Amino acid sequence: MSALERRMQVLLDQDRYRRLEAEAQRRNQSVGATVRDAIDLLLDSDAARRLGARKALLDLPTREAVEPEFDKEALLAAAVQ
Repeated sequence: MSALERRMQVLLDQDRYRRLEAEAQRRNQSVGATVRDAIDLLLDSDAARRLGARKALLDLPTREAVEPEFDKEALLAAAVQ
């Protein structure tokens, strides 16, 4: 684990703080450690979701570009009408 170097202040309503404190007690750790775990969980799951989407795009079958048939006579006839 890296050294804790940055401080931040987050304001919470009573209900969120109560739930956070209860979870910290359940895990037998500090509220700060619980917040750090929650941040890691959120960011790791988001990165995993993006990586999965990227892999899914790369796994899509590729198609050759198909030029539509060009009918010069039909185009000229339509332009005259």
